[in-house]
Amino acid sequence: MKAPRLLRRRRPFLAPFWLVGFVALASVALLYGVLRATIAFAGETTTVIVLRHAEKAAVPADDPPLTPAGEARAERLRALLIGNPVLAVYASEARRTQDTARPLASALSLPVTVHPARDPQGLLDAIGARHVGGTVVVVGHSNTVPDIVSRLTRGKARVALRDDEFDRIFIVTVTRFGPPGVVALRY
Repeated sequence: MKAPRLLRRRRPFLAPFWLVGFVALASVALLYGVLRATIAFAGETTTVIVLRHAEKAAVPADDPPLTPAGEARAERLRALLIGNPVLAVYASEARRTQDTARPLASALSLPVTVHPARDPQGLLDAIGARHVGGTVVVVGHSNTVPDIVSRLTRGKARVALRDDEFDRIFIVTVTRFGPPGVVALRY
């Protein structure tokens, strides 16, 4: 009878398998981080609340104040928006727009930032530079509000305001990617 022979078997070298597993795990972690950063960057939504000033008096014709009904509407605006995280309140150089914005701005401890009504693109550039991802209120006029909404929506939304219409408010949401949205309300 023959004596049993010892068989020597080599153990497989497992380092390549561990290395491949480690690289795969690191790649998944990196991809997850990049995906989260991309979603966070793309998901920034800027909300611009655009409205016309409240009811104005007939005199003086050049820069009239608000009527008592207009002052009540400005208070309703304050009550409507006080719970929102508004970062800025913009108004034109007209007294009636600033008086409409003042109760809300005071309640939020914000100044009313005056921007010329004839420069809607400058206003939107200022909002884009300072308030991306936040909420901003813009008080304008019957002829500037439609232009601002149209510019914010890249011409997709067309709105019109009559001379006797003071109760419309437009909430425009703008994202970095995707179409902007508009909701029209009355207050």
